[in-house]
Parts: sequence; structure tokens; C-alpha cells
Amino acid sequence: MRLAEIKEKQGTLERELERDVAKSTTSKSAQQQRSLADDIADDYDEERDLEATPLVALDVTYEDDADGASDMIDLGIQIGRMRITERIGGLSRPRISEEISAGISGSKPPGSQPPQQGGQPPGIDDLPEFLKPGDQYIVPSSGFFFGQIGEPPSILQFLPYRAAADRLMKQYFVSVHPIAPCSHRPSLEATYATFWEEINAGFEPRPSMQAIIFGAMFSGALSIDEANVPHELSGFSKASWVASLKVGTESALSQANFLRTTKVETIQAFIMYMLPLCRAEVSRAHSVLVGAAVRMAECMGLHRDGEAYGLTPLETHVRRLIWHQLCFLDIRTCEAQGPRPVIRRDDYDTRLPLNCNEDDLTHAVTPPAPAEVWTTNTLPLIRFEINEMMRIIWVDRRRLETRRTTLTSVLTKIENFRRRMSEKYDHLLDVTQPIQRYAKCVMYLLTYRLHVMVLHPYHSNAANPMPPRLNQLLITSGIMIVELAIQLETNPNFRDWAWYLGAFFQYQVALLLATEVYFRPQSREADRIWSCLDYVFGMDRRLPPEAKAIQLLSEIQGKTAVYMRMRRMRGPTSLSRAVPGPNAVVGTGNPSPAVVNQPTQAPPGITQDIPKVEPGYTPPMQAGHPMQPQMVFAGVSDGQALWSLPPNRPSPGSDSSSIEQGRQVTTPGQGGTSMPQGSIMDTIDWDTINALFPNDPQTGGLSIHGFHDPSFGVANWAA
Repeated sequence: MRLAEIKEKQGTLERELERDVAKSTTSKSAQQQRSLADDIADDYDEERDLEATPLVALDVTYEDDADGASDMIDLGIQIGRMRITERIGGLSRPRISEEISAGISGSKPPGSQPPQQGGQPPGIDDLPEFLKPGDQYIVPSSGFFFGQIGEPPSILQFLPYRAAADRLMKQYFVSVHPIAPCSHRPSLEATYATFWEEINAGFEPRPSMQAIIFGAMFSGALSIDEANVPHELSGFSKASWVASLKVGTESALSQANFLRTTKVETIQAFIMYMLPLCRAEVSRAHSVLVGAAVRMAECMGLHRDGEAYGLTPLETHVRRLIWHQLCFLDIRTCEAQGPRPVIRRDDYDTRLPLNCNEDDLTHAVTPPAPAEVWTTNTLPLIRFEINEMMRIIWVDRRRLETRRTTLTSVLTKIENFRRRMSEKYDHLLDVTQPIQRYAKCVMYLLTYRLHVMVLHPYHSNAANPMPPRLNQLLITSGIMIVELAIQLETNPNFRDWAWYLGAFFQYQVALLLATEVYFRPQSREADRIWSCLDYVFGMDRRLPPEAKAIQLLSEIQGKTAVYMRMRRMRGPTSLSRAVPGPNAVVGTGNPSPAVVNQPTQAPPGITQDIPKVEPGYTPPMQAGHPMQPQMVFAGVSDGQALWSLPPNRPSPGSDSSSIEQGRQVTTPGQGGTSMPQGSIMDTIDWDTINALFPNDPQTGGLSIHGFHDPSFGVANWAA
């Protein structure tokens, strides 16, 4: 046992030495292009061979006759500004309606029975209003991609007149390119000029050129504010422009044979087409097309950095933009429809774009030096960095579920990433400039989401309660996410980019906040939570909080009941046999009597370093005799209703060890008596957590960078 520990420490030190040597011989440009997420993952990577516990449904299947209204049912239910499905945060909850009902049993207002929807699945015209798609839902037309009958329509049928096309391209460069670029602006402007030269000369431009120009105009049309359609486009409604340009883009992509192309311009046009489609409302059709795009991009070598092929800095830059936008689409569609990201970090070496202005790349022979000031590429860089960290968190969540890592390790990784992002980018952002303030809001919103991605499965967990400090971290992060989203949506300085908010955030964390304030109405953050909920759900501010909480959760329960019947899902048998319970939050109902365990003695010569427990937190204890585990309702978090098992014992003779931050946690193996494994919360190193998230002596809340930044107050939207 001792020899194994020494070998593991030796291996860890050797890996750290290799990374240090590699970093010391890497140029400044290469270091700047290396994702912070990669550095964090290296520093805190570990594995633990612990027992897997089936606490969640990672996948579900569907009845054969479940299509009904086709991909419309994929979108879930709309309540206020929030849209949820059975899959939120990548985890499926096929019995969410029953679970919410159990949590609020006895508190429903009169007449709160859900509407019944029996018989055959209805068509789109028969769908209840809350199941119908919103204005952000744009479904791709499969006929253009997978073959159609007859000749494809001519591009001239969809081509706007020159003044309208110029206005649409201008709109693209104002509202789309700064926040979701997929091209080099000077090159795209030159391509647009050539496009019209060929049209005016009577020639039909090559299909890939048509596709990229129509993709830009389509994105520009989508970004227009419905209430402020430019006079150059006033002859038709925004919806008419979007519909026409969408078909034009699809027709051009079809003629460019995008499914078997080797042209970078064609895959670039396809990504430009998909970016505005994959925002707040994403169906399986979007997910399937993104998966196809990943395979096409890999076949074209976009997952390898352009410098490896000896390409020019400009060509390399465009390829990097295309690949990392595809990485974003992979994560976004995975969040909405699952089951997991297609792209794995080990499968590509395409670097991040350089932090330089686009003009610096136009005629560059060698790559320009990365700038230490705001550039046209800074905002995309911020997004791509955080997206790679989200990819790592997706892997870590699976490792948490299988007990191969600890919450301490994952939270340490996240907090170090957040701090390093702040150190790298905060000094580049002048919040008096609208686009730079927008970038800072987006950066903070997305980094706060990392906390929620990891912690939300443990919120309101009756069997394994979340310690107060972690609960406060989760709730405070959730509040900050909504407050920043409100600012991004309502600040007049951000109106040009407000159309793209759904790609960053869909207000699903509001359901976690609603659950928190329902079970803990006297919470210190209750007023902030209700300010958020009033905005998200359009609640009547004159009603008392208790009435609003019951009204909101009852509405969600009723509408999800209709949705689940129409969805016709089939979950794992363990979930089917489970019986929901009403005690959703420990400490808010009648607590069960504690059962005290006798401590297990370690064999002589073995020192047990047991993680310290947070003051005021009593972890769940193991029962003295084996019991048949029964899944219990564990509340709702981040839109997910939770099932939970009582704490499990490990298998006899199980072995697990971990080295974290120079601190060792050892479980005796087969050579000694096994130490009972409790919940994931029992593995937390509170010395590390307290150092990461100290208390603010003035506010009593968490002292975390950005949580109490007065320059990021919410705009006075409630007035």
C-alpha cells in the first residue's frame, strides 16, 4: 500500500516536471493561444476508482409513436422567458412533473389541476400555446441537405435588391460579426464586392461564394430588431426577409454540395448558417446537423492547426474561427438535446485565434504578436476559452457521477480558471465602451455558469444535503447569472447584440432559484431572487412571495405533465420503480432521526486523513445494518427534478486513493478494513473550499471576485 502511494506521487511529480519544461520552452505566442482550460485541467487532473452510483438518468428512449408534432416537441415548454425540456444540463428527468408535484403536495392553489391531453399526439396546430415554438426557433430544411425532387431554385429568386443587400451586410458587421465571427472581415467585404461584380456582369457566382454571402445576410436579418426594421428593408417584414434568406442560404449550400465538399469556404458558410439557428430553441435536427458538420470539418483537417500545414496567418486564423465556433455549437446542442459532446479535447490541436485586430492579418506573412489590449478578436477569444472549460466540466461531471474525482478538485479547477480568466482579460476591458462591457458581462455570466453546471445536481437533495457554503455559492452564482442576463437583454447599449443572448443562457437556472425561495423563504438572498423571478416569469409583484412561489411551481408542474405525456419517454427501470417523497429540502420538513455510525478503525500503521467537515454541517451517516436502498425525491435544481439514494457503502475490499493539492486522502484497500463511503459531500476538503470561497466580513456573503462588483449592478428594468 505504501509503495503504491510513493509510485503515484512519483508519477505526479514527473508529469508536473514535464509540463513545466514544456511551458518554459514555449513561445509567448503559443502560450497565449493555449487555452487556460488546458492548463487548469493539467494542474488538477486526477482519477479515483470509486463505485458508480446510478443517481441520474443519462439517457432515455421514446415510444415508436412519440413523434406527434415532430421536432416541435423537442423544444419543451415555455414559461415566461424560460424554456425547459426533460433534458436540462445534459441530464434527463422523465418524471419531473411527478417530482415537483410531490414537493409542493398540500400547497397547490385551488383549480391548479394540469390540463389533460390524451389520445394521439397532436399536430402543431393542436399544440397548447406553451408547447409551441417561439420566435427564435428556426428549423433547418432537410430537403436541401439530403436531396429533393426537381431542380433546385435559382439563387436569383432569393437575392435582395442591392440597397437591401448592402443594408443586411452592414447589419451583419454591426450585430453579428463582433460577437459571433466566422470570417475575416476585410476578406468577406472583398468577397461581397466580387459577388456583385459577377452578378452585374451576368455571371452566376460559384456556389460556395453564394452560400457565404447568403449566410451573412441571413444572420444580419435575424439580428434586426422587429420594432426597428431599417427603411431599406421596410417593404417586407423581418419574418419575410428571414424566411427568404434562409431558403436562399440552404439552396446555395445544396448547390455547393456541402456534404461532400473539401472547400473551407463551404463549411464556413454552413457554420455561419448554423450559428443563428442554435440559440435559445434547439431541436434534434440542429444537433444532428452539428454532428455532421463536426465529421465534415475533421475530414477537411480543420481539427489540426493551420500552422502545421504551412498555411498563411490569415488562412490559419479563419480555420481557427471555424473550428472553435463548431466547438461552441457542439456544446450548445449537447446542452439542449444531448447526450454528450461529440468533440473530445484530445482529438484536436487547433489553437485559439490570436488576440490581434483583423487588419493585422490581411497581408501578414508571419503571425502578428498577440496584443495586450482590446482587439476585434478579444470577445471571441473569451467565449472560446470558457467553452473549452465547459467541455472539461462535462467530462468532470461524468467522473463525479462515477466517483472518479471529488467536488473539491472540480471546484478548485473552476475557481482557478475563473481567477486566471479575470487576470488575463479584465485589464483589457474598458466597461465605459459598450462592446467591452458586453464582453465582460458575457465572460462573468459564462464563468458563473460553471459553478451551476457542477453543483446543481446536489441542490435540495434530501438524502445528501448540500453544505451551507456550497449552497450559498450555487445560489449566488445563479442570481448573478440571471442579473447579468437581464442586463444583457435590457441595457440599451447592448441592443445590437441582444438577439444572441439565447446562445449563452436560457433562464433555466430560474427554476433552481424558485425552488430555493419556496423551501427557504427567509433566505438572505430572497429579495434578489424574487427580483429575478419577477422579470423571468412576469410575476405580479403585488402578490405575497408565498403565493407567487406556489403559483409558479404549480404552473410548471401542470405544463410539464402535459409535455411528458406527449413526449412518451421511457426512462431506466430504477426511476420507474422509485416513489417520490415530499421532503425536498433537509431542514424544511420533519427531519428523520439521525443514526450514528461506529467509526471504523484503520489497520495499524495506516494513517487516515479524513476531510474536515464544514462547521454547522452534519453529513448524512451510514445506517448500522444493510438496508434496501430506496430512491427519494430530492427537489428541483436548474430545471432538473432530482432523485437520490441514501448514502451507499462501497463494495467489500474496494480501494480508492487521491492526491489533491499535496494532501492525501486514503481509503484502505483489500489489505485492511474498508472505510464506509458516504455521499460525494463527504469527500470535500473544507480547508481548500474555505480558502477558495472565504466569507466577506462586511456582507456576510461569499467574498468572490465579481460577486459584489458595484459596476455590474442590474439596470433599473423593474421601474
